[in-house]
Amino acid sequence: MKHSLVQLADKFNWTKIDELCSAKFCKNNGRTALPSRMVVGLLLLKQMNDLSDEEVCAKFIENPYFQYFCGNKYFEHKIGLTSESLTNWRKRLGNEIFQQILVETIALGLAEEVISPKELSEVISDTTVQEKNITYPTDGKLLCKALEQVVELGLACGVKFRQTYKRTAPRLKNNAARLSHARKPAQAKRETKRLRTLLGRVIRESERQIENLKNVSQGLLQQFKDKIIVAKQVFEQKRDSKDKIYSIHEPEVSCIAKGKAHKKYEFGSKVGIVSTIKNSFILAVDSFSGNPYDGKTLSDLLIQTELNTGENITTVVLDKGYRGCKKAHPEIKVMLSGDRNLSPSEKKKLKQRSKIEPTIGLMKSKCRMDLNRLKGSIGDKLNATLAAVAYNLRMILRVIFYFIIYCLFLQNIQRNYQLVKTNWQKLGVVQHRLIKQLWQSLKLAFY
Repeated sequence: MKHSLVQLADKFNWTKIDELCSAKFCKNNGRTALPSRMVVGLLLLKQMNDLSDEEVCAKFIENPYFQYFCGNKYFEHKIGLTSESLTNWRKRLGNEIFQQILVETIALGLAEEVISPKELSEVISDTTVQEKNITYPTDGKLLCKALEQVVELGLACGVKFRQTYKRTAPRLKNNAARLSHARKPAQAKRETKRLRTLLGRVIRESERQIENLKNVSQGLLQQFKDKIIVAKQVFEQKRDSKDKIYSIHEPEVSCIAKGKAHKKYEFGSKVGIVSTIKNSFILAVDSFSGNPYDGKTLSDLLIQTELNTGENITTVVLDKGYRGCKKAHPEIKVMLSGDRNLSPSEKKKLKQRSKIEPTIGLMKSKCRMDLNRLKGSIGDKLNATLAAVAYNLRMILRVIFYFIIYCLFLQNIQRNYQLVKTNWQKLGVVQHRLIKQLWQSLKLAFY
């Protein structure tokens, strides 16, 4: 079969993937797990085609090329798993396995001549924000959500509240939002202050009764205590506080300002990316908690790149966000945007720094890095790594697709050339010469 996905499935090292996944399972213990190729293949297809877990399972049933990529020998009308299985497998495999799959895509790129070994020592690095799937944080939303969750867990543990404020809290939140929209900040502030008072009341009632709770599982009790800690932080934080909470169910989310005109603040995690200068093939990716200075992310990314490629990095091209990191890497040629006194070859490399920007854009628009729907800081790392793997596979797929088109075009040209050859005597000398020149140029172009 000449489909590009079939060609990619035949060339990918699935044996190595099975070896990596088998380390996460016990032998002779319980029910046999699903085939690792099937699950990993579905996770890769999901990222490559920007699908949800439910959508990729539905596509698997109707698309024979998806089934071939996942290792099926025959077309099947049912799928032996649900979308929840993909969630469990992501948690079980962890980021380390998907980092190894990224290494396999680099090896495949070298084998298919998408990149050359010379390109691995000269790289570009940049950071971007991977937004989390949360609502825009306001004081009213955070206070109301914290109150609702503390009350819900408290009732489950057996806490007796004087009032639960199930109707009062949403009303105050909505009033604050309406008044703020109507340009009445003083009145909106009054509603928010009232909501903060109710949250403090609920927290104090919970803390008084939490030590006397009986017949409560330790897991539920610990979850209740953790939620009280988060609610207290929301209750106490002010406008100028540091390490603020921006989401109750995702407390690791950070507020990052990248200076964009259309989006002043983004809420998520910072992701660092390293790619080759020539072809923008991704060599390393990692997610960082908080909002670290770009220069502090560079060391980890360069170490990871050298481990993934097995090559020492000699040149790295950066933007002005990394100013001040040259002293930390004296053994590497670090070039920043705006540097002067460079040789012509170094200037050429520096001009190619902006190649990484469309790479980041494609990772966000095509490989699901625009909005991270996976939970926690481990979800940030998983989504970034899977997006990098999907981007590299899409790049290899594109090369395979164009090669198939070129082969079909050459077959057509050769067939026409044979027809011309049979009627050679009827053509003139000038036509003979032109046809020979065209055939030679086509062979040089495509071979």
